[in-house]
Amino acid sequence: MVIAAESTELFVGPRTALLQVVRLSSPLLTGPVHAHVSGPGLRSPRHGGSLAHGPFGYELGVDVSEHPPGAVVPAQVVVRSSAGEETCAFSLVVGSPGWTVHLVGHVAADAPFAALRAHLDLALTDRAYRFAVTSVELLQPYWDTFPEHRSLLLRLVAEGRVEVVGAESTVVGVQPVLSSLPAGLPLRGSLAEASRAVYSSFLRLRAGAAAPHVMLPVGDAREAPDPLVMAIHHDWSARYTWPRVVCSLPRDYYVRGSVPVPRAAADDSPAAVFASHASRLTGAAFPVAALSRAAVAHPREAFDLQSEVVSRSLRALTSTVESSVVVWNPAASACTDIVSVHLPYARNVHVESDGVVLPTLVDGVTVTFLARDVPARGWRTYSLVEDDVDHGWKRGYGTEIASTHYVLSYDPIASLVAVDGPMLEAPRLVGPISVWHSEVGEKMVGSTTVVLWNGVGHLGPSALVGVLGSRSPSCGTLPSVASRLTLAGPALGPASPEVTPVFARYWLHEPAPLGGLPANVRLEVLGPALLRVVVVSDGEAFSGVVRLSLPPGWSASWDSMPVSVPAGGHVSAEVRLVAPRTPGCHPVRAVLEGLPFEVYDVALLGVPEWDGDDPVEVLWVASTPSSVSVRPGSSALVRIVVASGAHGDLPVQARLLSPRPTWELVGPFCVGGLLPAQGRLPLDFTFEAPPWATPGRWSAVVRVTAGPLVRTTAPITLEVAD
Repeated sequence: MVIAAESTELFVGPRTALLQVVRLSSPLLTGPVHAHVSGPGLRSPRHGGSLAHGPFGYELGVDVSEHPPGAVVPAQVVVRSSAGEETCAFSLVVGSPGWTVHLVGHVAADAPFAALRAHLDLALTDRAYRFAVTSVELLQPYWDTFPEHRSLLLRLVAEGRVEVVGAESTVVGVQPVLSSLPAGLPLRGSLAEASRAVYSSFLRLRAGAAAPHVMLPVGDAREAPDPLVMAIHHDWSARYTWPRVVCSLPRDYYVRGSVPVPRAAADDSPAAVFASHASRLTGAAFPVAALSRAAVAHPREAFDLQSEVVSRSLRALTSTVESSVVVWNPAASACTDIVSVHLPYARNVHVESDGVVLPTLVDGVTVTFLARDVPARGWRTYSLVEDDVDHGWKRGYGTEIASTHYVLSYDPIASLVAVDGPMLEAPRLVGPISVWHSEVGEKMVGSTTVVLWNGVGHLGPSALVGVLGSRSPSCGTLPSVASRLTLAGPALGPASPEVTPVFARYWLHEPAPLGGLPANVRLEVLGPALLRVVVVSDGEAFSGVVRLSLPPGWSASWDSMPVSVPAGGHVSAEVRLVAPRTPGCHPVRAVLEGLPFEVYDVALLGVPEWDGDDPVEVLWVASTPSSVSVRPGSSALVRIVVASGAHGDLPVQARLLSPRPTWELVGPFCVGGLLPAQGRLPLDFTFEAPPWATPGRWSAVVRVTAGPLVRTTAPITLEVAD
């Protein structure tokens, strides 16, 4: 018989007389098993009952109270079973009692509503269950859809059985401890297997713990809670004294465990840095709404929002500095990098700093130079001076370019490029190629363009931002309190959606609208001719009006209703409809007025003899350009046409999805309009290449939404031609 003995971090028995668990395993152990452990200062019962078989094997309690935690004690175990008696020597590592493992069930922001409901049901079934909602982005849509569950959720929050993690919530009115939550441990297999997985995670996590507590999120955050969570909670407590394994909230771990709460990550994007400085300097309000939305929005929308904040902030900041060019550094350390500014028209100029002429590249209307040692989160100013010198690109020879950091060589036989320099991935370049020289750097042009700038040790975009200003060079950090302007500046970012009305069930397509949605409206279909209109408040008390927009031929028991909703409450009213005999899809809209923008919900009602299998589409893309081409300095429309077979108007929003290099060329990201009943609607985007644009070709699509309906166009080729 082969016996294996191993000490664990498990303890059993009363806290005043703890026994450390030694696990025994053997493929041959059968029937009742008896064992005892001996060794210096170790005691276990010699004539106790048969051992219990737990999640970790046969488990024997040993008194180790004469030794401190961490001590290594030579030990021997004697095991008796129906297979005979066996002796095994092993090293017993004395464990550390007093630890707690906080199992945290959680449901994520993009989980289906059914997942959140399942967590609520488990909390109602088992009072020991607690869970975290990792964002109000899930909670607000859920409450807008099921306002009758609000009191239940608020009660569970008040009882400490539900916690909201993330940004501060006006919905629940609590201050979250955490801004985020790690991914959960999947619980698979049997209860014993899941218990062993929790124990393994405990051993791993406790190594870096600052207190005898570890937090272990469990389960898939987008699905219903795993029943093993509560099975472990109850079974472990019945078996072991330490470590405690309990279902908890993040708050329990950080507050009761005296564990330091990690600081929320600060937004150190250029947009946030520039806006913070502009806000303090000019008195303009910090663009909380724009940057909060950018943190969760589609990457293209986030880019547009941050670009707008940067543009407005730099405009406000630069207005306080007299100079031809102001170079701003959003980083937390001084920076030397290349800077480009675009002139309104072509000029022969060079750049000067404190009277010193700097190497300058003038490429059309673009002026490029190296800005050295721009202070951390500060600025440096430069002058543009007229001259009659050619500072442009000059054609060179050969197949090699160089800078102060790198040498790039092109081999026409291999076609692959070699770069002589550290930590630089060779760019993909296919010939024929040409090389060009300037005062600021050199470039190689082939299937793409690669530029090596003097004084710059990277190929990526510059960290510095150059802005045209007025005159007089200087250098400094951001102005002190004594020199701040007293007048409030312009708004530093948008505060509400540019395309309205907003679809009430926005979460089907995107995060919460810019500026949030303090009130919402919902249409429930109770029958072919009966609807319920529900208005909810997700913040303070709300007063407004609900108006019904009916398709031609329809009538309703009412078409306008004033509403007054208490803070966090909801009101509802039924509306009876009389339908025409025209078969087809008839959209009925409820529009909520009283917010800074209108919000609508839509019910797509079918009049017999029409159903979803009817060949007439409710929404489709009628026209899409196969390609749109512009030259640098010109623009063109990207027009798509959508059509509807519905017997009523539909608000439409369209988003142009394209690769990153096109984001500054084509926009806006989102356009909207009202698609007339059984009609068509053109939706236009502008594709505009500035004079300094680099030729290229990309593929894009437009995604169209009308209430719950979604359609996507065929690919559109966008080209900036030579």
